[in-house]
Amino acid sequence: MATTSVSKIKTTRPAKPEYLPESDGKPMAETDTHRKQMIALLDSLEEYFRADPDVYVTGNIFLYLPRDEDAGERQSVSPDIFVVRSIKKKERRIYDMEVEKKAPDVVIELTSRSTRFEDLGNKRAIYAELGVREYFIFDPLKEIFPEQLRGFRLQEGAYLPIDAQPLRSEVLGLDLVVEEGVLRLYDPENGERLRTHAEAEAARRVAETRAARETEARRQAEAELARLREELARLRNKSK
Repeated sequence: MATTSVSKIKTTRPAKPEYLPESDGKPMAETDTHRKQMIALLDSLEEYFRADPDVYVTGNIFLYLPRDEDAGERQSVSPDIFVVRSIKKKERRIYDMEVEKKAPDVVIELTSRSTRFEDLGNKRAIYAELGVREYFIFDPLKEIFPEQLRGFRLQEGAYLPIDAQPLRSEVLGLDLVVEEGVLRLYDPENGERLRTHAEAEAARRVAETRAARETEARRQAEAELARLREELARLRNKSK
């Protein structure tokens, strides 16, 4: 009887997923002013695009650049605020360019004396190389430039200043306006300032209350009209 030899099958362990840090232990913002401004802008943008499933709004998370074999470890930046169109809205711990296959469309940085060289130099170069279509830099404490806000639009791989006033984001379809030292966002179609989630909820409650009152007022008016008609009919019948 012939014997059958069984060769050993070499098995390989699946490669471990790449570990990408989610935090560097640094504070979220330079000052309370920076923190409040960042939260307000993020909140307003998230509320504005709330119903659009293909717009992702985030900020202060690591954006990992595509792999550069010469650089060794994966390089990352942490934009204060960025918006990505044509991508699924979902919770993310990091934004990995190799996974998402798409660069942010708009970045807003809140600059300071300690970050101005990075914001105007290295980050600006990185965003241009990635293909970020619009880049805005806001100086909340008015430490760097007197106008506080600067905007750039990518053209042929380089950022050119946006000279129009107010500064308009063609990507977002919004105007960026500085009012009393605070950066606010406006919808140019109706001239209204973008609301935060809390402001929008409050406005919705006011509108619902007003609508309920108007409905009740109409109901009472219709009931009174019906009563008067019945009374008029009764009087006519009585006079016959």
